[in-house]
Amino acid sequence: MVDKRDVFRAFRSAGAAANLYLRVKLRICPLIEIASRVPARGHVVDLGCGNGLFAALLLLGSDARRVTGFDLDPAKLRVAERLKRDNGWGRAEFREADIVRLTYPPADIYTLIDVLYLLSPSDQEAVLRKCARALPPGGTLVVKEMDTRPRWKYAWNCFQETVSVRVVGFTLGKKFFFRPREEFERLLGSLGFAVATVPLGRGQIHPHVLYVCRKG
Repeated sequence: MVDKRDVFRAFRSAGAAANLYLRVKLRICPLIEIASRVPARGHVVDLGCGNGLFAALLLLGSDARRVTGFDLDPAKLRVAERLKRDNGWGRAEFREADIVRLTYPPADIYTLIDVLYLLSPSDQEAVLRKCARALPPGGTLVVKEMDTRPRWKYAWNCFQETVSVRVVGFTLGKKFFFRPREEFERLLGSLGFAVATVPLGRGQIHPHVLYVCRKG
């Protein structure tokens, strides 16, 4: 598992805003554990990569991973490109794209980390369907989202997202579309995935849940 100190060193020249985001995100979300559940070898496509934080964890965690990140926010992609340059990550590539309209490249692994809740239900299904088509048999899809239970954690998460998205502007978006765990499991199963659900909310104030999906 990646040492948090290595992540801080990787971000040392990323700027004050990116470092604040890094520290807040690592405190409230078990991203390091999530990254450890991604296969250690292969080409990873990180949809909604933002400033490259999760891509950094993947690259720090294994020299056998190659990461292509797509995001809609050019300001965040500039931070990701700086990380790539300053850390000498030739195994990384970052591109500006709308993941709903993007033609997905072939890859061994697709990751969606706290992205789908910003898309409408129909767009969520379209994105997941395109992941299923792009992955080879045995390929892996890793989806991290928030559950809608327990209700107090869900309510807190909605409040925090309202502040971070609509007030602070950490993330592009206007509305939130959270699905209950059972809905995600049914949807992913209907697309041909064998789904392992990993609750990650214990000891956290957010109802984190991870879906590790293997294409049949």
